Parts: sequence; C-alpha cells; structure tokens
Amino acid sequence: MEIMEERNQKRNAWLEFLPAIIMTVAGAVTLFVYLFAYGEHEITSYLAIAVAPLIALGIPLLNRLFNGTIPLALNAAVCVFTFAAIDLGTVLNFYALIPQYDKILHTLFGVLGACCMFVLLLFGNGERLRPWCFFLLILLGVLGVAALWEIYEFVEGAITHTDPQRWMPDLNAVGDLTVREFFAAYHPLSDTMWDIIVAAFGVFAFYLLVFVDKLCGYKVCGKLYKQIKTPRKKN
Repeated sequence: MEIMEERNQKRNAWLEFLPAIIMTVAGAVTLFVYLFAYGEHEITSYLAIAVAPLIALGIPLLNRLFNGTIPLALNAAVCVFTFAAIDLGTVLNFYALIPQYDKILHTLFGVLGACCMFVLLLFGNGERLRPWCFFLLILLGVLGVAALWEIYEFVEGAITHTDPQRWMPDLNAVGDLTVREFFAAYHPLSDTMWDIIVAAFGVFAFYLLVFVDKLCGYKVCGKLYKQIKTPRKKN
C-alpha cells in the first residue's frame, strides 16, 4: 500500500511539472518561428521566451513550499494564457496582427485572475470571510495586479523608448495630423484605462460563472474547495 502511494506521489509530481515542460517546448517552437519568419530581432523577445516557461513553475513551487494542492487545471490555464500573451502576443506580434487581441487577453486575464484570487483566498482560509467581502477582495486583487502591469508597461517604455502599451499609430498610415487631432484619436491613458476596465469585466464574468455553479449545487467550487482543503501527505 505504501509503495502504491509513493508511486502515485511521484506520478503527481511529474504531472505538476508537465505544464512547464510543455511551455519549454512551445517556447522552442516560438523561438524557431521568430528567428526564421521575422527580420528584426529584439533582445526583449528573447527574454520573454526565456521567462514564459518559468511562470509555469510558480504553482508547483507554491505547492511544494506550502504543502498545498492548487489544482493542475489552474496551472494549465495560466500556461495557455501565458503562451497567448507572451509567445503569440509579444514575440510573434499577434497584438498587431489581430484586432483587439490585447483587449481580449486583458478580459481573459480578469477571468483567470479572479479564479487565481479565488483559489488563493481559499488557500488562506478566506471562506471565513463574509461572501461580499470575499468577492470584493477578488475584484480589488485583480484590479491591483492589472494596475501593476500597466505600471510595468509604462516603466518599460520609459527605459527602452519603445511602445509596450501599443497605443502609438503608424504615422505613415494616418497621414498628417495636428497635435490636437493626434491626441484626440490616440492617447496612452485611454489604452491603460480600457485595459483595467475590461479586466474588471472579466471579473464580473467570473462572478457569473460562480453564480451558475451555485445554481448547479456548487459542483465545480465544491470540488475545488475539497481539493485545496485536503492536506497533502508529507513524504
């Protein structure tokens, strides 16, 4: 019996790190496409490809450090989002190729970020909070992370003199504009505010999903709660 449990623990350990392995392979494919399909290469793109797989290690390491049981499905969702945002969006420039790609990702971040906050609060015994306080903390947490990301984009642009917010138009395409006309149509603050607003929409979409789950008898939230509250056996 003990041998079977040990084998199961080893198998679960491999499963936990499987998303990181897949992200590493996906990063190698992204690097290959970037090198041979794009003429201009930037050091920031190489750094982004290197960092993306490390994000997949976050949840397994948290499980190891705090003896937790954060679901594998959540780590997989984080990895899919990371691949879409970093590999496809930043490196392969899907932000420019697909209209509203940036806003779609910020909305999905609201949903995924709310799910992460939900798990984090449960992990920290947040179920003892009143429901309105619990879900308010989820909203405030996601909006806080969204604001921190906008600060990062601003700092990166200031240091590298690039346009990480991607609000600058192609001046060759828009023609001659006066200063007033330019800032009436293009403004960095507009991009920042809409990124945070659509993230809030994502949080409300998460609230709707939780409400639907409530009507179904908490089939998803109940299993999630039991999984997080089940203590992992120490080796």
